[in-house]
Amino acid sequence: MRNTLMKLGILVLAILTLTGCWNRRELNELMVASALGIDKHDNGYEVTVQLINPAEIAAKQGGGVRAPVIALKASEGKTVFESMRELTATAPRKIYLSHIRILVVGEELARQGIAEILDILSRDHEFRTDFYMMVAKDTTAREVLKILTPLDKIPSNKLFTSLETTEQSWGATARVDLHGVIFDLVSKGKDPALSAIRVIGNADTGESMANLNFVQPPAIQQYNGVAVFREDALAGWFNTAESKGYNYILGNIRSTIESVACPNGGYAGMEVIRTQHKVKGAVENGRPAIHVSLRVEGNISEIACGIDLGNPRTVTWLETKVSGQIKDKMESAVKKAKTYRADVFGFGNALHRANPDFWRSIEQNWMDYFVDLPVQLEVKAELRRTGSVVESFIEKWKE
Repeated sequence: MRNTLMKLGILVLAILTLTGCWNRRELNELMVASALGIDKHDNGYEVTVQLINPAEIAAKQGGGVRAPVIALKASEGKTVFESMRELTATAPRKIYLSHIRILVVGEELARQGIAEILDILSRDHEFRTDFYMMVAKDTTAREVLKILTPLDKIPSNKLFTSLETTEQSWGATARVDLHGVIFDLVSKGKDPALSAIRVIGNADTGESMANLNFVQPPAIQQYNGVAVFREDALAGWFNTAESKGYNYILGNIRSTIESVACPNGGYAGMEVIRTQHKVKGAVENGRPAIHVSLRVEGNISEIACGIDLGNPRTVTWLETKVSGQIKDKMESAVKKAKTYRADVFGFGNALHRANPDFWRSIEQNWMDYFVDLPVQLEVKAELRRTGSVVESFIEKWKE
């Protein structure tokens, strides 16, 4: 009997400590946001939120007559959080931000600094940190988020998956989440870099349902290189070649295509299938130095010129040409970063790992050292496969 009463007492105490779903929110009470855009506006911020229209997303094929998403904006808040709360004046329900996949920062705001918006994003418990950040190039975040996309009902899903795909297959973007940006920002030896996104075509037409009814849409969103930051402020841009060079140095290239000019005209293409990289810091004659080694493996993707892959010298020539081309891209990225005084490669971190005492002695003046930093680049490309044929049928056909 005594044991029974004791068990009953423990059960009652356990029940009393359970809070249940005291702060639950039903789906029909919320507006789910899929993307967030932040621009500079006068003395405050303009916040644009892309909200999902669940009725249109769930509609069967051919049944939707309204836009699958809507873009609401608020532009009177002195802080980001104030602007977000102002959105409730136009939204029919409370906006739920835990499922955003993309955050777009307008170029004007990025040039002034993003530290303040990173603070609110990392401080607010409603935000998850697995969304990707990017910078609107030559436009605003609002312009980017109001474009409807024909191949995906939710534009933010298109931006999310497109960024992942282009990183895996092209290598000219920077896939970075909130934690990555903050980590780079607080590190004295690494500056942040984000993907650049731009709008091609008529943005006003892009926000209408008419944009979905063309084989070639009047307006599209396109990733366009990498945005380079000096501390928390946008310093400039890497073009496509420089963005690839940046990713080669960081070891972020999973696969891409390198096309080289043939001696007698035409081009030969190599598909990069694997890379291995090392970045080492050193102190030479009392000065910092960086050594980057890169090993690239690839397959022949196409031959559009008269070269003989059955000749070992041709293979060696092609490997040498690809190695030189990749090295040129890496050198261009380093040169451009030095003009921006932005160490987006983490060379300072490499030096810190190699010689902590020396790093501490120059940490406060690292940028003065960075602009004159000798960077030794060593690239070795190796051709693994030539495809199912060695000789191209085109040459025989032309004979």
